[in-house]
Amino acid sequence: MTSHRGFTLIELILVIVVLGVLAVVAAPKFLSLSRDANIATLKQVAAGLDQLTDGIYAKAVIQHKHKVSNESVTINGVTINTYFGAPQEIWNNALGDLMDGDFSYVGNGYFDLGASLVASYNCQERLCVIDQTPASYVNSSIQGWGLFIFPKGYSLQDECYAYYAFAENGSQVTSKVASTVETGC
Repeated sequence: MTSHRGFTLIELILVIVVLGVLAVVAAPKFLSLSRDANIATLKQVAAGLDQLTDGIYAKAVIQHKHKVSNESVTINGVTINTYFGAPQEIWNNALGDLMDGDFSYVGNGYFDLGASLVASYNCQERLCVIDQTPASYVNSSIQGWGLFIFPKGYSLQDECYAYYAFAENGSQVTSKVASTVETGC
């Protein structure tokens, strides 16, 4: 007769403990990879926005429109409204047409969403975009009007986004920045 022997209770407990230790060690590493991927994506988006807005400003200078408020500049067949050379923070049918990527336009933060919904809107696509938003709706340290891009599963109140914002005082641009906020990624 052959003897059929299974695992002992001690062996099963040891396997469960080893799997538990591996899960405790691997889970933070996986979460860190997800965080790192979100940050890298947002930095790339911010760099693209910075390069794009600098290119629009250069085009405005070439066309002698950098000293004028509310003036249009055309780049690659796309018309962008500028304020003293800084492009207005309009994504749909404007900046979005000049950026490559998998973006989902949510809407205008000022008219479509309002102060209460801009910060709490939860992104369900790869990258969501909210444009024409008073930057103070999202972050009191950002001046002027902004365009905000954030990843799936996040809202702007989570503090994980790329943005382009500018402010002007009627005669010149006082602030123009493309950057990221990563504290909540």
